[in-house]
Amino acid sequence: MDARLYSFPLYVMVKPAGSHCNLACEYCYYLEKKKLYPNEPKMVMSDELLEKFTQEFIEAQTMNQVCFQWHGGEPLMRPLSFYKKALQLQKRYARGRQIDNTIQTNGTLLNKEWAEFLAGEDFLNHLFYGFRLYDACCTNVCAE
Repeated sequence: MDARLYSFPLYVMVKPAGSHCNLACEYCYYLEKKKLYPNEPKMVMSDELLEKFTQEFIEAQTMNQVCFQWHGGEPLMRPLSFYKKALQLQKRYARGRQIDNTIQTNGTLLNKEWAEFLAGEDFLNHLFYGFRLYDACCTNVCAE
């Protein structure tokens, strides 16, 4: 039997900052999730969990291409060092597989250092909602 018949990509949205976000948008479905962790207001992915997830996610793939989809809350609430470590772990566990990364961000935390990193590491699909939308229905919770 042809093994390709049973090869399908596995997609998971990784939420390294949990529901933590610098904005409070009226339309956001995810902010209320912080109520699930009342004793951990900033539930974030630890380095230990990052390594375990990276290894197991890559090993679970039946395809040669592996795509990490960084999502949120706001994924840029985690420091740049977190993503540098993530890429190191991806390289460690890739075993010849092609690793891709996408990130969905509101873009408000982007600066030159982030832009250079994301471009230099070929992150795909930098998604931004647009500042006019933010002005209309979002509150900058970090500024309060």
